Amino acid sequence: MGRPPMKRDAIERAALELFVEKGVDGTSIRDIAERSGVTEGALYRHHKGKDDLVRALFFEHYEGFADLIGSLMGNNYPFNQLIRELVETLFTFHDKDPYIFDFIILVRHKLLDEVRKDGKNPVELLYRIMESAAANGEIPEQDTQLTTQLMIGMVMQTVVGHHFGRVKGPLRQHSQRIADCCLMVAGAGDFANAEVEE
Repeated sequence: MGRPPMKRDAIERAALELFVEKGVDGTSIRDIAERSGVTEGALYRHHKGKDDLVRALFFEHYEGFADLIGSLMGNNYPFNQLIRELVETLFTFHDKDPYIFDFIILVRHKLLDEVRKDGKNPVELLYRIMESAAANGEIPEQDTQLTTQLMIGMVMQTVVGHHFGRVKGPLRQHSQRIADCCLMVAGAGDFANAEVEE
């Protein structure tokens, strides 16, 4: 009987979970092979090593967030609705699979310098949303790069808080409040009278 076919998805899923559970440095190729049910040699047929696997996973999922944002942008929502839909979609995604968010947070500092500036960059897409909203008068003129970073920080720090047990329950239940905070920072809609730093 031949060796069962190797499943690349199983390898990458095992690696993702182990990197979050044990850290990248604490995870070996042997760990990944054992959890995914393949030999170490079979794993090397798809990835040159652990660093290559980390990079592949990071860019796959980081660009996946860009695809998610891009699909919401395609609905041509008004700015307020777009931000609400975006926060709820991200938190719902997290609740279904927190490993992906946790992995991105874990390794982003090592790989963000290599992120592309095109449409596969979720930060760049959010900045474009901000620029468009300012140009359309949906939010006041402001430092949209700074506001973009503040909004990302609110979303991602909520995820970090959940990871460490400081934010309770599924994140989707907090999406309305976090979206309100994002809109307030941007000075949008009902929050238009809030002060926005120039």
